[in-house]
Amino acid sequence: MASFARIFLLGKYRDSEVIPSLVQLATSLQNWGCDLRIDARYHSQFPQLLSFVSLSEAVPGDLVIALGGDGTLLSTARELAGRNVPVLGINMGRLGFLADIAFEAIGQTLPPILAGAYVEDRRSVLHAELWREGALIGSGLALNEVFVHKGCGESMIELGVQLGSRQLYTERADGLILSTPTGSTAYALSAGGPILTPELRALLLVPICPHTLSTRPIVLPDHLPLRFKLIAARFPAALSLDSHSSFPMVCGDEIHVRRANCDALFIHPQEQDFFAILRSKLHWAEPPGED
Repeated sequence: MASFARIFLLGKYRDSEVIPSLVQLATSLQNWGCDLRIDARYHSQFPQLLSFVSLSEAVPGDLVIALGGDGTLLSTARELAGRNVPVLGINMGRLGFLADIAFEAIGQTLPPILAGAYVEDRRSVLHAELWREGALIGSGLALNEVFVHKGCGESMIELGVQLGSRQLYTERADGLILSTPTGSTAYALSAGGPILTPELRALLLVPICPHTLSTRPIVLPDHLPLRFKLIAARFPAALSLDSHSSFPMVCGDEIHVRRANCDALFIHPQEQDFFAILRSKLHWAEPPGED
């Protein structure tokens, strides 16, 4: 039945509530004849006849199924970025914008996907580096956004922003969000940015509470590198990547960001529609209610 060599199954880490759903899904996948592998962290929860592996063993031709919310899906996709291993999200969270399959519907939705009826969805990834006095302090990948912010301080920070070889602006604000199209429906949207469709090769720069009220979100090409320099801050600022890793910053630090040389690969049911998801989950473009 399956068009994939092996199925890797994992769930939201440290969430005991996901275990019964993992067990139920694992049983269904085995009944459907899938060659199943379980995340080794759940070894004690499953019968010994199952194979327990690390996600690092997944190769092209395999499928990774992640149960949880969008955070679980993002962390899984970051780990697999560039390895050409698709990720399928089963929503166990609140919104589930990326993990678009409801757990209650897996009996109807999963068999066609396992038989090869699905669409691929490649998403751009950002690579960010933090530099201090010529030394690399830290680096990482971001699927949603690179966020530079004032940390725990109460005062604004001042940032210089450069796009390629050109100076974009110097801004005092609570922070700046550099978002991929995937992240345009996340924090950047809450901060007032526009929605970018996933296939766009673009980035979105959104200021957080800027001192200059004329500063507005701007859409930029993603083939040019960006550089942020922390010019002034009364307290240590911070660099956050998808909220999964954070680095403290001091004045003079620079952040170098470019589109990574790898993409994240998702798969969805064939009937998946980005605009339908916007309407159903974000209530986008809803008609006005009747009086």
